[in-house]
Amino acid sequence: MGLAQGALDMAIKHVKGRQQFGRPLAAFQNVQFKIAEMATKIETARTMVHKSAWLLDRGKPDTKLTAMAKMYACHVAVEVVDEALQLHGGYGYFNDYDIERFYRAAKVLEIYEGTKEVEKIVISREILGKF
Repeated sequence: MGLAQGALDMAIKHVKGRQQFGRPLAAFQNVQFKIAEMATKIETARTMVHKSAWLLDRGKPDTKLTAMAKMYACHVAVEVVDEALQLHGGYGYFNDYDIERFYRAAKVLEIYEGTKEVEKIVISREILGKF
């Protein structure tokens, strides 16, 4: 969640400060829509993570929800960082911008601590049972 939020924060700062055609990128509706979509995805993932943690804290762990939250949060991080990099344009690929480092770090989230395929197995077994 921190990676996704950090990428969104960087994108917001960039689109507010970068001028194109005499006005900030943030003034363009398409950019506004991208920011809104990114923020919505982050909030949805954050809610899933918080609910999973809340249940765990109360001694009622939900394996399915935890796997869903992890899989979705990682997916959102990759999507949001990708969009943030796109909003930076060519600058996003330069080492001078942190978004380049975030881009490299995002993909590994889907790999370490259990791949998304493993999370899908956990989720489906919780829903369907074991055969």
